[in-house]
Amino acid sequence: MPESKFVLDERNFSTIRTVGFVMYLINVIALAVILLHRQFVLHQSTQEFTDFALLMVFNAVFFLGAIFFFGGFSFRRFRPLILLLLYLGFVAIGMCFTAIKYFVILDEPFSWAFALQKSVIIVIICAAFVLVYALFAYLGHRRTEKELEA
Repeated sequence: MPESKFVLDERNFSTIRTVGFVMYLINVIALAVILLHRQFVLHQSTQEFTDFALLMVFNAVFFLGAIFFFGGFSFRRFRPLILLLLYLGFVAIGMCFTAIKYFVILDEPFSWAFALQKSVIIVIICAAFVLVYALFAYLGHRRTEKELEA
């Protein structure tokens, strides 16, 4: 059987993975910009782009989840402190985005009750994200251990 002239080595695979990741990231960022443009510049109601918002949530949850599951990050490196820092980072990003959205862009009057209501939602959603990521990392670690035993 003649040898193919199109043979990929480790360097080729690494380049393909890097380009794929960068293009994926560009697409997700572009989608986020489009959502923000539709909401704040075009003043469309959220019902008009719920499908895009759900796609963004799906990407946020399952992209990182897949990285954890397939060994992109080792579960052994994940200690409770790292999970706590990841959680606090998500909460901080959520709080900043929410504050900018409501109090700067939409120019809502500040009230502690409103801020507390939004904070509770952010804390719960971020906890769910971190729990899903931890579950994916744990299951991926178990999968890898089973493959090494076989």
